[in-house]
Amino acid sequence: MARTLAFCPIYCRRFLSPPPRYYRFPMKTQPPHYWLFGFCWAVALLSGCGKKNQDPAPTTGIAGTVQVLDQNSKGISKDGVTVTVLNTTPVLTATTNDAGEFIIGAVPAGTYTLVFAKPGLSTFVLIGAAHPQAEVITRLPETYTLVQEPTVRASALQATNLTARTGGGGPVQAVEFKTTVTTPQPELRHSYVLYFGTTPDVSYLTATGSIALYSGSSQASTAYLSTWTMSRSDLLDRGFSAASGTKAYAVAYGVGLAGSLYTDLVTGNKVDWPGSNLTPSPIVSFTMP
Repeated sequence: MARTLAFCPIYCRRFLSPPPRYYRFPMKTQPPHYWLFGFCWAVALLSGCGKKNQDPAPTTGIAGTVQVLDQNSKGISKDGVTVTVLNTTPVLTATTNDAGEFIIGAVPAGTYTLVFAKPGLSTFVLIGAAHPQAEVITRLPETYTLVQEPTVRASALQATNLTARTGGGGPVQAVEFKTTVTTPQPELRHSYVLYFGTTPDVSYLTATGSIALYSGSSQASTAYLSTWTMSRSDLLDRGFSAASGTKAYAVAYGVGLAGSLYTDLVTGNKVDWPGSNLTPSPIVSFTMP
């Protein structure tokens, strides 16, 4: 039976054999706008322009460190990760050095969302980074993990409204989601993640609901179909609270073995940001039960 982890401490045990698991990821602040997904690709490309690494020099701003893991959870090069503060003019950004360190200089006082990106890595988003005093350096409280972008993809997604039956036999309105997952390495454990929102630009960066769904462990083929049926109660329990009858949207991403376990700066809870492939499935619509 599926299990929900609702912004509570979780443990780094991913992709175990059935039963399947549900995970939820924090989206406590207003999510970035529709252009953010393309923006992340842009900053990722900028980080690969071949500039020499420089030691962090600013004396004010936001500072931190990253580590980078491949899909086998082994450490790889930490330099060249672009860290960008969203919603500032001009755009404030910095690039990590060989030690994975960065300082974004001249950041005004405020609370920000930071985007960590580099070609070949899954993008990581940190919400709620507080910088209370502009005249000092605010150091982020932990080292954040970026993971190699997995090759597994969610290549197709369907959503169908239907009437389902509960365990007690009573009919309920529900939505059936069918996701096609493809991978060139079926011997590796992999899965997918679903996100839901109320706008047609929904992505893992713009979802209004902080929902991610994992199926079971590895499959024996390079492509397989996974089906999940969710009632209104299921969606509400997992954080998606659109009103009944609302037109809603869903998108899927392939997810590999590695992810980013960190402390949510808003809630203080341990959460897991999935290391997803950056190519989404087609977006589909459904009616909220």
